[in-house]
Amino acid sequence: MPAPALCPPAPGQVPLLGHAPALLRRPLSFFEATRTAEPLVRVGFGPIGLYLANDPALVHRIQVDTDSFERGRFFERLASNFGNPLIASNGAEHQHQRRALKPAFSRRSVRDYTSAIAEESERRIGAWRPGTVVAADEEMSDLVAAVVLRSLFSTQLSPATVRSIRETLFLIARRLLVRTVFPDFVSSVPTPGNRRFAASVARFHTTVDELIRERRADPQPHHDILQTLLTSRHPATGAPFSDTEIRSEFLMLLFAALETTSTSLSWAVFEAVVRPDVQQRLQSEADTVLAGGPLGYDSLKDLTYTRQVIDETLRLHAPMLFTRRARHDVTLAGITVPAGSEVGYSPRAVHRNPDLYPDPAAFDPGRTAPDSGTDRPQGAYFPFGTGPHRCIGEHLALTTMTTALATLAARWNLRIAPGTRIRETNSSLPHLSSLPLLPTPRG
Repeated sequence: MPAPALCPPAPGQVPLLGHAPALLRRPLSFFEATRTAEPLVRVGFGPIGLYLANDPALVHRIQVDTDSFERGRFFERLASNFGNPLIASNGAEHQHQRRALKPAFSRRSVRDYTSAIAEESERRIGAWRPGTVVAADEEMSDLVAAVVLRSLFSTQLSPATVRSIRETLFLIARRLLVRTVFPDFVSSVPTPGNRRFAASVARFHTTVDELIRERRADPQPHHDILQTLLTSRHPATGAPFSDTEIRSEFLMLLFAALETTSTSLSWAVFEAVVRPDVQQRLQSEADTVLAGGPLGYDSLKDLTYTRQVIDETLRLHAPMLFTRRARHDVTLAGITVPAGSEVGYSPRAVHRNPDLYPDPAAFDPGRTAPDSGTDRPQGAYFPFGTGPHRCIGEHLALTTMTTALATLAARWNLRIAPGTRIRETNSSLPHLSSLPLLPTPRG
């Protein structure tokens, strides 16, 4: 019987430190640089190691095969800031949490939210002043926060509270990649940065705990996700969720909305603004579909080019890394991966694979046009994941981004403020360093 194949190391490995220097030196391009012809490679960061899947078929299998893989180190680090929310749970617990939350994210529910999304988009985007620089990245974050809080939680928070929540979530996202790939002691050392981070997360918890206490004391009926959580029961014990468990779900939903949706929306605005042809096509489509009025749910399907812009944004500006953990010995690409091993995949690297996407660094909304004729394999595009753990808020996120982008296109001509240098900043989901725009009313 032939000996089992050995997993080749990814390029850039150095003795003892593994790939840590390469990651620190070029964090935004690291996972693209580890992509080789090998379907599976080994990467290491000091004592932390993982198998990294390059092949789309392997990436797909790792996401859908819950018998072989469970949530890994990435989700454990994420959950350490929140508790044990839906995104980080496994098995029967995950299924129960998902069933409890699913009604709030169904297409019927999102249809009900659409008028609020359109109204909030009109109100905020319509308040911009011609010729006055707008911090569009912050505006998009505030817009998404308002939509989520209004649509799902029936809650109005002060601008200062929303800003504090947003800044804390940005800190979590920025540190998440490092906390995943480096040993735990790196995050536990009481440096000024780690202390500030811990204090910020504690304030975040306090804010949400107060919201829960206020809701428990409110005799008025509510029809939102917070009320769903308050009335949910554990499948095994029948006991209600504790305030700590409710806080975990609440925080995770805010993280998904404010971090992922708002960041992707900001990138979509940026990509449109720096390409006059894209901005003009968005405007033409918005004029036709909105016809001078607010956007309704049934009109979303007609915003085909707007959706292509969003789909291409989600491809080009994808998260850096997700991990799973092998539940037992498993064979991937002829290589035996021992039980307990971390297995990772980089959406950014897969979405920028030139074998799947010609000229992968180019922004091209035509890639997803209905007549593109492109047939890519499973695992080539997964902006919301796939399988049993696919993002539960996908439809709400797409509805929010599509509505906001169409509302912008209908109202404004936009350009980058003169003298601005915009960079891509390192985070688990890379951010724009800033997005200052000059709006001009359309004639």
